[in-house]
Amino acid sequence: MTGPFVVGGADTAAALGSGDVPVLATPRIIAWLEAATVEESGDLPDGATSVGTRVDIEHLLATPLGAAVTTRARLVHRDGRLLRFEVTAFHDIGEGPVLVAQGTVTRVVVDRERFLERTSPPRVIRAAVPAEWDEIGELCATAYAAGHGLADDEDGYLDVLRDVAGRAVHAETLVAREGDQLVGTVTIMRSGQPMSDPAEEGEVEFRFMAVAPDAWGRGLGRALVEAVIARAGGAPVVCSVIEGNEPAASLYRACGFTHVPDRDREPVPGIVLRGYRLLPQQPLTG
Repeated sequence: MTGPFVVGGADTAAALGSGDVPVLATPRIIAWLEAATVEESGDLPDGATSVGTRVDIEHLLATPLGAAVTTRARLVHRDGRLLRFEVTAFHDIGEGPVLVAQGTVTRVVVDRERFLERTSPPRVIRAAVPAEWDEIGELCATAYAAGHGLADDEDGYLDVLRDVAGRAVHAETLVAREGDQLVGTVTIMRSGQPMSDPAEEGEVEFRFMAVAPDAWGRGLGRALVEAVIARAGGAPVVCSVIEGNEPAASLYRACGFTHVPDRDREPVPGIVLRGYRLLPQQPLTG
């Protein structure tokens, strides 16, 4: 038996989006019933755990705020790794415990490490949305400060990096996420757009590429470059690399870019940017 659980505001259908009334939500009572099955799963082999695979619950009666709920689970079938439980839930409104939900829950025993390896967050690269702009700006500032692109902030460049909203007016910013974690970003622009510098007519440029320092070494930089190339639609792609940032230069060369000396420039004294270009129809190497 698990509980008692006291029904609070966060447990209601209105709070969880499963309805619009302030009574115990079905998703919450299912979670409490599953907790009872975890408790009753018994001793599992070292390194093993169990995961829910099927839930069949009847929610019979509404439970108001402030009520106390207890849940019970009984193992009724075991077949190798499969465990099936009968589950019940009761609240304390009225005379004695009152049945409010019943059904079955099926769980499967798995190796914990192998299961987690298979469920690592997928990587998603997509267009940024306004709600992410502040987070993207901080990622850019952190990554540049930790890497080779920003020695100090004497010229106020951190403010430029953080101004995602400003560049989003004219350019497309992409984000890379692994699960709910923002791990990378890059901004794409066409020649002639504000903030586009080395791009000539017909070329696509990317700037402000950054990968979270704790995600370095996982191939995110290459994945972002490949996303830029895909969006370029066969047009030449150009970028600039601050002198001394050999990791970035090596990445671009591995992706098929070549150094174009006549695109080198010195936007401020002492800051030299090397120009790189990928010609259309040039396949990725490596």
